[in-house]
Amino acid sequence: MKRAYSLLLFVFLWSISIPVISQDETAVEPYEVLEISGVISHNDKGLGESLVELFEGNKVIDAFETKNNGKFKFNLMNEKIYTIQISKKGYYTKRISVSTKMPQGIDDDFKFAFDIGMTMKEEAAFDPYLSEYPSALIAYDEKRKEFRYDKNYTKSYFDEIEPSEE
Repeated sequence: MKRAYSLLLFVFLWSISIPVISQDETAVEPYEVLEISGVISHNDKGLGESLVELFEGNKVIDAFETKNNGKFKFNLMNEKIYTIQISKKGYYTKRISVSTKMPQGIDDDFKFAFDIGMTMKEEAAFDPYLSEYPSALIAYDEKRKEFRYDKNYTKSYFDEIEPSEE
């Protein structure tokens, strides 16, 4: 009898753990969709010992310090929004937002590489308010069928940067 209750409890718990999918929704299996890489630099030289953090929402899911060449690389999963944050003592922190949301039916894997120049705090003054926003947005471009950065957003971001009045 005790064994029958245990079996019944197991079957009940197992049955409620199965995800319910309506007829209109399809489950999208997670897969690596984007290898994003880059070089962090200052005055065209790789910037070592920079802290590179990968966020999913507000949670850090990966972090490391760059070597002398300033290179980094992450493999990102589909249907997520990530933030890459780069910081180094004496430099302004930079953020890049990456969306891996894609149209249904595309299951290719992509590569996207970019360089990001860091600015020393003693070289220029940024509005501290703007330093909280991403300096670039990267997403899938359906027309070109590749990941691209939003040039208009980046231009408007840098157009807004004005020296702080301290």
